[in-house]
Amino acid sequence: MKDLFRRSGMLIFVVTLALLFIVFSPLLDANKEAKGSRVYGGVFAYSLSEAPTSLFPLETNILSDLRIISQLFDPLVKQQGAKGTIRNYLAERIKVSNEGRRIQIQLKKGVLFNDDPCFSGKSRELTAEDVAFTLSFACSNNTLNQSASILKGKIVGSDRFYKDGINPKDNYLSGIRIINDHLIEVNLTKPYNHFLPLLTHPSLGIMSKVAWAYYGKTLNMHPVGSGPFFIKSTSNSMLVLTKNNAYWQVDRFGNQLPYLDEVHIYKNTLFSNEYPLFSGEKIDLLFDIPVNELGKAFGTLTDAKKGKNLLHKVHIQKASKMNYLAWNMNKPPFNHPLVRKAISLALDKDFICTETLRGDGQPIKKGFIPKTWYYSNEKLPVIEQDIAQAKRCFLEAGYSSQNPFPKLLLYVNAQKGSNADLWCTEVCRQLKNVLGVEVKVKYVSTSERDEKIKSGEALFWKAGWVGDYPDAESYLRLFYAPSPENTFGIDFHHSDFDQLYLKSLLTTKSSEKRRFQEACETIVFNESAIVPVYTEDFFVMINLRVRGFEMNPSGIIDFSNIYLKDVAR
Repeated sequence: MKDLFRRSGMLIFVVTLALLFIVFSPLLDANKEAKGSRVYGGVFAYSLSEAPTSLFPLETNILSDLRIISQLFDPLVKQQGAKGTIRNYLAERIKVSNEGRRIQIQLKKGVLFNDDPCFSGKSRELTAEDVAFTLSFACSNNTLNQSASILKGKIVGSDRFYKDGINPKDNYLSGIRIINDHLIEVNLTKPYNHFLPLLTHPSLGIMSKVAWAYYGKTLNMHPVGSGPFFIKSTSNSMLVLTKNNAYWQVDRFGNQLPYLDEVHIYKNTLFSNEYPLFSGEKIDLLFDIPVNELGKAFGTLTDAKKGKNLLHKVHIQKASKMNYLAWNMNKPPFNHPLVRKAISLALDKDFICTETLRGDGQPIKKGFIPKTWYYSNEKLPVIEQDIAQAKRCFLEAGYSSQNPFPKLLLYVNAQKGSNADLWCTEVCRQLKNVLGVEVKVKYVSTSERDEKIKSGEALFWKAGWVGDYPDAESYLRLFYAPSPENTFGIDFHHSDFDQLYLKSLLTTKSSEKRRFQEACETIVFNESAIVPVYTEDFFVMINLRVRGFEMNPSGIIDFSNIYLKDVAR
């Protein structure tokens, strides 16, 4: 009996020790040193002016949403580094054959989707079935798919798939063939030279077919991906992402990624509250800071002398973010090309950049595609403000004191005091002074703006675009008539443009591709399809404790490589 009690006592001790290890092991692992002087643990935080509209990859094209989505879902290939080098990611190998029309993708083995009730009794491994489902969904007319223009028409059977409303849960595209669990074949309608770069788009993160069968359309707020993080909780004020302990990726030192325990994302943050949050170390970075607000973030000289300033660094990512004005070209007054030309000529973009934005942007005076290391159209003329010509265009369009121009609303998806608010307000002032046009800023959320555009109620709005990958095609796609789902209301129809655009995608010669792209840009420029105002780099202020921060040219950040290391003062 005594021996039985001894064995029972030992059993109780072992069970207690195991329970203590389970409870406290996350704490023991926090801030643990890793190879290469990396550190595990901690919480990284930042803020958003709006709540995410959707966390379903194909439903949104908003950069702030895609930054979150890219932490939850992995793509087949990924754009990495400051120049956006394209590398295989979920794809182990990719083989192109049949003169560029056949793409075979060998998937990495052992990649698991995040643990979720939908997998009860089912495998969590990501397979070719999930890739086939995702690519087919991207070509469906499901209401959650707002990104059909990325792949529709490029994969065999995709146009019919979209038109017939085929359910991707039941059938895949006819151009997709599953060879085995980790090998899939994609057949293209033409040998598109940009197909693999398109696969880097965060909207094409691979989704779980099992999760869709379980959650259906509610998957947009309950995402299940294979990324480095998954959603732990969400409220009106905060979204919390937590570490995926089963993530497949390791760093160059062999450390299991990600390093962070959690990512906290503050929602609906007032512009005026961001600086106190940053200086109070509640958030770790600030996006797109107006130059005239830098003092609030840096602190005063007195604070600096007392050592009270938050230690920080400024990260500037050379990018190709275009800020522009767009309009409904199917309705008066913007269906008249002379009206569009008059407004383009009336704006002093130099003043907007140097005075209004205090040097934050570079005015776009040639075409609309920002000048970058990979593209510059030197054939286009430099266009400066021309008040006399702007007034002549207005008169030729039929507008005068006897026939005044209608009052307009400019829909702006930004908060007061932001850079977007500043330059849009200045646009309104200039149009009033030069052409006598009365324009009032209408502040809306991004989703409200997009709804107004789709309904036809919005005639005039502010927009921005960042290339999906480093190529002029990622801007030209906005104006290709067969892909209206991805144009933020730009309804541009020009047969010559469409033909040249397709030629640029099919040529195997880089010189021809460049020539076709330049011709496409010239057509858009001559038609005044939009008013490009200025381009800017991504400007981010970061707490100095944040290490491993990297942003690609599209503005996407890989949180899995971020780690936190306190700095001694």
